[in-house]
Amino acid sequence: MEKENARKQTLEQLYERRKQVVRLHKKAMGVMQIVSLTGLSHPGVRACIDLFEVGGWPAIRPALRGRTPGLGRALSAA
Repeated sequence: MEKENARKQTLEQLYERRKQVVRLHKKAMGVMQIVSLTGLSHPGVRACIDLFEVGGWPAIRPALRGRTPGLGRALSAA
């Protein structure tokens, strides 16, 4: 399978891909097998597994991307 850029995926797609990684890991598959099946990179798969082991299912949910609205400079009346 060809590697895919996770930055181009929606948050829902990325979350489903991470859940797939965890399910395969629970079935005692090796990291390189998971990499070949999912198309994610080795560091991405390893990071997902590490996050799951530390925080469980809520830890693998991807965070919102970009800056939060309202940050930065605001123009004054002058």
